[in-house]
Amino acid sequence: MLEEGEGLGLELRVDRWTLHKWCLVLSVCTVFVYGAAGLICAILTWFRAWDHADVMHVADYDLLVLITLSAAILLLTFLVGISGALLNSRPLLAVYALLLWPAFVSLLAIGYTAYKRSAFALDRKLNLAWSQWYTSLGRLVVQDSLRCCGFYSPLHEATPSRTCYPRAPLPGCKGKLWRVERAHLAAVWGAVFALVPVHIVNIVVALLCANHVTRTFGKGITPKRYRLSGDDVRADAEALMRTLKDVRPVARPGFTRAPSSGVFREDKSYYDALDDELESRADTVGLGIRRR
Repeated sequence: MLEEGEGLGLELRVDRWTLHKWCLVLSVCTVFVYGAAGLICAILTWFRAWDHADVMHVADYDLLVLITLSAAILLLTFLVGISGALLNSRPLLAVYALLLWPAFVSLLAIGYTAYKRSAFALDRKLNLAWSQWYTSLGRLVVQDSLRCCGFYSPLHEATPSRTCYPRAPLPGCKGKLWRVERAHLAAVWGAVFALVPVHIVNIVVALLCANHVTRTFGKGITPKRYRLSGDDVRADAEALMRTLKDVRPVARPGFTRAPSSGVFREDKSYYDALDDELESRADTVGLGIRRR
């Protein structure tokens, strides 16, 4: 009953989604998937919830910031896109298609930075970073996470601690740091470059399907050149009056009244007498006793 619009007095009409809308919703959902995955990985790294997350927090701080910003942009893009798709709002979908480009640039920035750092002289970059960029606290975090002491040996720019001192039996951090960094950077740029084709497809889908989210062409507004103006209405009225001028008007019937014949007066007197008799009967109650 409710599906037919009965009972509540409402006309319920559910239009089927177009193929373009289905493609657009699936595309927006993929943006949410890798945006949420990136944000989860970034949050776990910020809170150091996985093994060697401390190392990435110290050695790849700029990449971690880029990943967080990119994930935030992707989730914002998803919110705008899914709102526009469900509400059939073409302005929101236009904003969604525009936001996909900053998200694409952020993905490229992450992939390029990670690949360049990993592929070109990673050991020398780590040596320079250990000597000039890492603070004493950062070196201590790396030493505790990798269970090493100093860069080449405990005597080379080590941060003293309970486990790291000049004669400590621990090895230097160069080898372990290089292996961990190479694995982390390869995972980052590999994942990002794998998402680049998917994101390009999402951009193409947004450009092709955003204007076809419904079956209505354009905004459903009559073009300006086809709208009626006051002059058009007056011209139509004058043409209609000229057409009706030659048509013979319909005669309006007059009022009718009761005839003054004797038959009508006799019928009237008969019905008046019948009404008086009915009223006299209504005045008696019970066993023929009249009301007082």
